[in-house]
Order: sequence, then structure tokens, then C-alpha cells
Amino acid sequence: MPRRPPPSRRRAPRQERAQATCDAILTATARVLLKDGYEAASTNRIAQEAGVSVGSLYQYFPSKEGLVTALMEQHRARGLADFEAGLVPLASQPLPVAMRALIRQVIMVKRENPRLHQVLHELMPRMRQWGLSDIYSQRLFRLVRAFLAPRFEELRPRNLDMAVFVLVNAVEALCHTAVTDRPDYLEDESFVEEVAALALGYLRPEPATAAPRRTARERVVRM
Repeated sequence: MPRRPPPSRRRAPRQERAQATCDAILTATARVLLKDGYEAASTNRIAQEAGVSVGSLYQYFPSKEGLVTALMEQHRARGLADFEAGLVPLASQPLPVAMRALIRQVIMVKRENPRLHQVLHELMPRMRQWGLSDIYSQRLFRLVRAFLAPRFEELRPRNLDMAVFVLVNAVEALCHTAVTDRPDYLEDESFVEEVAALALGYLRPEPATAAPRRTARERVVRM
């Protein structure tokens, strides 16, 4: 049975100074997670890194779980805001142009702090155990669905919700794996082209054409 979801904050900061303290604590949380990992992190260690007392930390965050949850919310909210802003000028663009731009946007978000992205991604199963719903993924699905809905007649999939599910998870998985295994791909425009080809081939495949026949010499060379 999942644990009761930990609150991300004990109380919201109302003054500029309090907000600065919260931001410093969350920045310190990210640094400690990157250096020490989740298991070794503690509220005392994070408070020390932030330059505040542990009592000040507990004024705003109830626990280590609350800190991690708030950091995740901050990280994903910023990425989603950038993605949503990037959608606006693409509404009238041809699908191939828009798809490449959206994939570049996803890569740009992950490229900003790839190590933090990787650490937070690895903590997602733990957060699900806490019973937290991923409201940011749900919002992302709704944004992509709204983007594709006006183009529905030109798409191959007939179930738009399923198409969004497949598309978002495929692109996300590829980009995340690039972060962890091939960070050089994040700087390579040909990676954008390959992911876009995959996405467009799923959404709107070109009619199949017969491959040109190879000569006997070509068949020997390719063997």
C-alpha cells in the first residue's frame, strides 16, 4: 500500500526574503543529491549546504521527501513552462517543421542540467511509492494532444489519446537515454532529425515505394 504523499512544503513563502531562502534550500538540495545521492542526503546536510539552520529549513519543508518533491515540482514546472511557450508559435507551422522544433525544445530542457535531470528521473519510482501523481506528465499529454488535435485528419493513428501516449513516451525515452548514455547526441542536429523521422513516420508515414533493384555487383558489395 503506498505511503501517504509527503507534502512538498510546510508553508509557502510570502515575502521576497523568505522566497530567496526557499530557493537557496532547493538549490542546495540539488547540489547534495548530485554529490551524495538520495540515501546519503539529509536535512542537516542540505541546511549546511544552503547556509541556513535546520530549523529554518523545517519552517518551509517538512522532511527530506518534501524537499525532493518540491525540487521535482520546480524542475518540471520550469521545463513544462518552456515547452508550453514553445508550442505557441508552432501552431500554424507544417507538422515536420513543428515536430523538429518541439524535439529541439525537449532536448534543450534536458541539456540545461543533465545530471540533475538524471537524478530526478531515477527518483520517480520512489515518488510513485509515495502516492504522488505526476501532474506534469498529465499536463504535457494535454498540451501535445491540443497541438495534434487540429491536425487529426492528416494523421495515421485513429486513437488520438493513444497516439499522444506513444509519441510522448517514445520521444521522452530517447532523449532521456541520450542524456544518460550519449550526451554528445544532445549537441548533434542529426539526432533531432532522427527522432523527428521516427515521430513523423509514426504519425504520418509516407506511402511505401518500391526499393530500386540492386545490381549483382551492389549485392556482392553489401554482403
